[in-house]
Amino acid sequence: MPERHALTNGVLDEQALHICIDMQQIFLEPGPWYAEAGLALLPKIEQLVHARNLPTVFTRFITPSNASEATGSWQTYYKFWHQVTKEEAGEEWLALHPTLQKFAKSENTFDKTTYDAFASGSLRSSIERAQPSALIFSGIETDVCVLATVLTAVDLGFRTIIAQDAVTSSDLNSHKACCELLFPRYSQQIEIATVAEILSARGES
Repeated sequence: MPERHALTNGVLDEQALHICIDMQQIFLEPGPWYAEAGLALLPKIEQLVHARNLPTVFTRFITPSNASEATGSWQTYYKFWHQVTKEEAGEEWLALHPTLQKFAKSENTFDKTTYDAFASGSLRSSIERAQPSALIFSGIETDVCVLATVLTAVDLGFRTIIAQDAVTSSDLNSHKACCELLFPRYSQQIEIATVAEILSARGES
C-alpha cells in the first residue's frame, strides 16, 4: 500500500456520504468469487457505518438466474461463471454479510447488475438528490466494481475518496496496482486515505 497521507482536499463536512460496494456473501464465503481478504475489511467498514452523521449506502451485485437471462457479452461471462448464477448458487449468496446486513434498509440498499453502481438509475437519483459534498468508497472489488463506480463518480464531478484499508480484491496484485498506480493517476480527483484519516478529517478520533 502507498504511504499514508492526509486528505489532500481538506476537511470533510457532514454532507459526506459513504458508499459500501458489494460486501456480500458471494465474495466473503469460499467459492468462485471468494475475496478472502474481504473479511478483514468488516471492522473498518463498521467504523465508517458508525461514524457520526455519515450516511451509508450499500450496493449488491445481482447475478442472473442463468446465462441466457443476461444480455450481450454478459451471456458469455455467465456461461463461464455459471456457478454464481441464482439457479446454481441460490439467492442467499447475494445477501450482504450479516455484520452489515443489520444496517441495510430498503431506502439505503441498491441492487445492480453491472460493475458500475451508478448504472442503477435509482442509486444515481438518490445520490444526486442528496447532493453530498464527498463520496467515500469502501468494499469489493477494488479493481472491478469499486473501480467502475469510482470513475463514474469522478465523471459526475463528486469529490471522491477511497478508504484504502476498507477496499480489497480477490486478486491482491490487481488491488495493489489500483492503489499504488491507477488511482494516483487521478490525483486531482481521487483522494486515497485510511479510515482513521477520513474520520480525523471529520473531527472524529
